[in-house]
Amino acid sequence: MPRKLLFITLLIISWLAFAAVLSGAETLQEFKVKAGYLLNIPMFAEWSSLAAGQQSFKICIIGETPLNEALEAMKGRRIKNRPVAIVTIHEIAQADGCQVLFISGSERYRLQRLLAEAHRLGIMTVSDMRDFSNHGGMVALLSVNNKITYDLNLVSARSAGISFSSQNLKLANDVIN
Repeated sequence: MPRKLLFITLLIISWLAFAAVLSGAETLQEFKVKAGYLLNIPMFAEWSSLAAGQQSFKICIIGETPLNEALEAMKGRRIKNRPVAIVTIHEIAQADGCQVLFISGSERYRLQRLLAEAHRLGIMTVSDMRDFSNHGGMVALLSVNNKITYDLNLVSARSAGISFSSQNLKLANDVIN
């Protein structure tokens, strides 16, 4: 009987390890899709503050997220005829010159301060944290029926001098006017 119990225990552990690997693969795929949105949504948006002489299109990331790895794999892409630069920041004061700011869920405790300053600077704010667009964020990445999509907050975008094309509006799950 102890051998049979050991076999069953090993079988269960093996199955759990396999399930963990599969869920990790899904998470990696999820972040690749989110990275794709992070690069594609800005292509169909306009900034009143985008300087003509700016050399790169800066996507800044604040907080802990696996998104960095997915974005690094997309180096060489261009947005608005500028090479994309991915920059990790730790304080909102470092966001000057960013066109997009991805705010990780780990930053929820200071979300309102981050949003206020980003909007003042004319930066598009994006996050995958829950209720992001309802709290004033511009682009909320979310999962609906096992599919990654996004909500847009046009009120917040207008306050920052950012407008979204009709293409972005059509593809959005929900639009807050």
